[in-house]
Amino acid sequence: MDTDIGGILKRRRLSRNETLEDVAFRADTDAGNLSRIERNRQDVTVQRLGRLCDALEMTLAEFFQELQGRSGTALSDPAAAFDKHTRELLSVVGTMSPADRITLVEMARVLAKRTPAARRRQQRSKTTKS
Repeated sequence: MDTDIGGILKRRRLSRNETLEDVAFRADTDAGNLSRIERNRQDVTVQRLGRLCDALEMTLAEFFQELQGRSGTALSDPAAAFDKHTRELLSVVGTMSPADRITLVEMARVLAKRTPAARRRQQRSKTTKS
């Protein structure tokens, strides 16, 4: 199966006559990172893919429809297009009850709101306590 995630993002960006910088800024990343993703040189997390799709004014559902259309076959496992940790998370979430999934989503939202600087401080404090 062709999982040209980067190619789909790049075609969408170019069709909108936007620069790497334009899209990267709206997706809260940098142009170098986006360039590597577009060239399929870097894995992309579900969170980052969602931000990139938002920046390109497309939904994840539209993205996967295009991915499926380009491969010519149905995506039996869309998670295969993601990095190892995201696939593991999807696997674990699949075993959880609906109530636990809601709790997990709420926890993920709290974590996502933390600033990168706060995450680095917390990581440093964990390593110094060890």
